[in-house]
Amino acid sequence: MIEVRARVVSVDGDFALIETQRESACGHCQQQSGCGTSLLSRFVGNRQSHLRVLNPVNAGPGDSVMLGLNERALTSASVTLYLLPLLALIIAAIAGHFLASWFGLNSTEPVSIIGGLLGLITGLLLARKRADFLQRDQRQQAYILRLLEPRHVIFEAGSSHG
Repeated sequence: MIEVRARVVSVDGDFALIETQRESACGHCQQQSGCGTSLLSRFVGNRQSHLRVLNPVNAGPGDSVMLGLNERALTSASVTLYLLPLLALIIAAIAGHFLASWFGLNSTEPVSIIGGLLGLITGLLLARKRADFLQRDQRQQAYILRLLEPRHVIFEAGSSHG
């Protein structure tokens, strides 16, 4: 289980909009002056990400929470978003090369490039369709595991608390 701290921004039924802080994986070591990742982290900065997640613990706005995501869900999403378009690009570029050779074209490179671009576009469309399907599967979604800090109850002025 992959876990990350977050803060609830708003709640909508069984879901919560949460906010996380993106951090560099290795921005805290002693080698920051010579580390490319640390330099890139300083250039890009630590930005906030917003995500809609399942809220089984009924967290409310402002609550600090721990999010969880199954490792298989992350692997599946990575394969879908990165590997599928890349494989489609490579296969279509190779197919374009062989198709141009089969038709006896002198230069196969332009057909390979066009084939690769068409493969990439097809792979991205397939990845989007697969991502939409995975998003509806609750086993593939991030969800709030637990509240990290107890909720503070705010009492209105003038109310009696006997």
